Amino acid sequence: MAHFYFFDLPVYRLNEDDYHKQREAYIEEKIFHPETTSNKTLRSHYQQRPESLLSFRNYLEKKYGGCWRFNEIIGYIRLHFLGSQVRGVYFSSSHQRITRTRKKTIEFKTLKLAPEVEISQPYGSDEVLLAIKIYIEDCKKAVPNRIIDTSLFDVISKHVDWSALLQNSR
Repeated sequence: MAHFYFFDLPVYRLNEDDYHKQREAYIEEKIFHPETTSNKTLRSHYQQRPESLLSFRNYLEKKYGGCWRFNEIIGYIRLHFLGSQVRGVYFSSSHQRITRTRKKTIEFKTLKLAPEVEISQPYGSDEVLLAIKIYIEDCKKAVPNRIIDTSLFDVISKHVDWSALLQNSR
């Protein structure tokens, strides 16, 4: 029985709001040096030269790691059907300690991130979708302190004929 992969869920190191807060704190520290006496001088300098401040901020945003959506991904859960089960193969960063980085390698971690979920009969779209959602929730428990982004899945899931997709996977 072959695997039928149907969706990849990105896994993030932290949520988007926390990332932006940490990036903003980093930028403030690098621009204004809050621990030094030059803080007021720097603020005055950048008030008079806003284009210089904007240019430096842009540089620091890129140096910190760029945009959250694509640069903070540390792994993927590749969802698939195996017979009448929903499963997910997990790929994650090869680093032991995961920090913000622009240099990462994603590698295979496990065939089953969470225990498989059996799809209940009569294998209608509602039953298949429910099993997938249960599996995703189980995955969230299996990778605590990580963010599994289901936003795109949630958008398309109500428009997919899950029953037909399951039948085509066999």
